[in-house]
Amino acid sequence: MRTTPETLTVSPLRAGPPGCGNGGWVCGLLTERLDDLVPAEGDLTSATVRLSAPTPLERPLRWEVDGSVADGGDLSVHLLDGDTLLGTARRTTDPGLAIPPPVSLEEARAASARFDAAGHPYPGCFVCGPEAEEGLHVYASPVTGRGDVLAAPVTLSEEGLPSVLAALDCPGAFTVGFGEEALLLGTFTSTVHAEAPLGRELVVLAWEMGREGRKRYSGTALLDGDRVLASAAATWIAVGRDAIPGTAPSARPQEIA
Repeated sequence: MRTTPETLTVSPLRAGPPGCGNGGWVCGLLTERLDDLVPAEGDLTSATVRLSAPTPLERPLRWEVDGSVADGGDLSVHLLDGDTLLGTARRTTDPGLAIPPPVSLEEARAASARFDAAGHPYPGCFVCGPEAEEGLHVYASPVTGRGDVLAAPVTLSEEGLPSVLAALDCPGAFTVGFGEEALLLGTFTSTVHAEAPLGRELVVLAWEMGREGRKRYSGTALLDGDRVLASAAATWIAVGRDAIPGTAPSARPQEIA
């Protein structure tokens, strides 16, 4: 394993949970670094990221690479805060998501307009937080006449994978109970099918794929009309609202025994 000389810092403007980097954004950083070393090709067209610890903000983080470019799919990229492992990215095969039929931009706009931010655990989240300065404000919500998906419009303004994968992050959480409980992203397997245009409204589609104990599973896709630009499968971990300091309290009144 070797340490590379480059470092990076995650801005507070790219926060997820209070004091931590947005999970999708961090996955994008790791996947982009992996792409530089082992491009998506052949059977290994996707990347999977496992997040091991919350990514701190405004601190220099470092990279480690395990393996060589010749190792291809066996190479892994690690992001660390000192000696603490934050996340690991590796190449993998396409997970073969069954993406539901698309939702029109008009339907996505109407769904987003009904979003209720009351009780949002992370109101400053870059992707879905109502209080996020310069945020994407992706408010994935139920679509009229479609019981299988949530949807929202999103306009990307930054080049690179971090903003694309960030847009695919939080919408999945809302399909599996985010808001009712606090969730943290565990693993994120993404596939980029085409370049995402900047400055144009796109549609994020999200759907639940199951639950097991504290684990939640979701799928998301970024659409331009009927064309799928990127997709992701995510595993979430349900945590108590007191697990991360600064998490907003639930909007539900507590029952008195």
